[in-house]
Amino acid sequence: MIGHRLSHTRYCLLFFLIFLLVVQLFPLPQVEASTGEPDIQAKSAVLIDESSGRVLFAKNPHLRLPQASTTKMMTCLLVIENGDLDKEVKISKYAAETGESSIWLEEGEVLTREDLLYALMLASANDAAVALAESVAGSEEKFVELMNKRAKELKLNDTHFVNPHGLDADGHYSSAYDLAILAREGLSNELFSHVVTTIEKSVPWSGHPWDRYLYNKNRLLTTYKGARGVKTGYTSKAGLCLVGAAQRGNLKLISAVMNSPNVYHDTQKLLDYGFNNYEAVVVEEAKRVSDVKVKGGTKTSVSIKPEREVVVAVLPGEKEQLSYKVEIADQLEAPVKKGEVVGKGKVFLNGKELTEINYLAQETIPQKPPIWTRVFNWLKSIFS
Repeated sequence: MIGHRLSHTRYCLLFFLIFLLVVQLFPLPQVEASTGEPDIQAKSAVLIDESSGRVLFAKNPHLRLPQASTTKMMTCLLVIENGDLDKEVKISKYAAETGESSIWLEEGEVLTREDLLYALMLASANDAAVALAESVAGSEEKFVELMNKRAKELKLNDTHFVNPHGLDADGHYSSAYDLAILAREGLSNELFSHVVTTIEKSVPWSGHPWDRYLYNKNRLLTTYKGARGVKTGYTSKAGLCLVGAAQRGNLKLISAVMNSPNVYHDTQKLLDYGFNNYEAVVVEEAKRVSDVKVKGGTKTSVSIKPEREVVVAVLPGEKEQLSYKVEIADQLEAPVKKGEVVGKGKVFLNGKELTEINYLAQETIPQKPPIWTRVFNWLKSIFS
């Protein structure tokens, strides 16, 4: 019995030694995240670093295509920027009759701008888009003028709006790059970010024993780690469109795909490519700035800070190629207002500018009063 056990032990030891030899000669393949560029089926697609605006991947990024309901990002942004979200909106006959995707608004019904904003971005309601446009600008046509004006301000050179909802129309188009930049502007607004990440919400439905239930059509929010928006879109002409966004750690990405046969698969591949290959680098040098001298002010200097933390998405091998340059005058003229832009900082990668940021005054420095005023005030203080 003992000999049998020893023989069995020898066989086990021999088998283990052979296994180690095989592993050394024929190692098992390593399972790694894909680092190659993604195979994207959409006609147009782009991936950008939200913090810097750097383009990380592009496929026909400036191709002009119908953008469907991703249009509503601009409508949402303009409504928020106009403010007064508690203002009541009386639904017009024209708005109530706007077709396709809707929340069944009824003529004469009254909701707030905020209620309609959630209907716009969660349920992608076309009737809410028209109602908001009329509330802000007085008519759909005048609101569209505001949309195109804002597009020019954001340098969306391949974008033109004809309506506030995105239904197919001649001359209504955008590009993947422009949609990503528009989303970047929207996500810099706290309320915009909150709305587009809301999964579900109820809004009033007067004359009914229940509220309207809104559920966000963007499935990315519930299927992708770190997802934070932003807008879906579809028409027969535009095909499936999706502007997505996600954050992991300091790395924030925005994707846009237009006319895709599998919009969520394309979006996931884009975001995965970004997170698997890039990392966020905080440019600490941007924080190390001195106070700026002030001429003719009640104080001789003013403290300044960057408007936000400077973060850039880079490949691991690019870190050493980053540089930073501050462009701030040696001296400012009073008065200086708190929040006033007093200079810029620029991030460069291998000598090429990636992004810039504003430096803001942290306090108000009034202009020093004339000498005769100061003498008068001094004498007044003596005799009072």
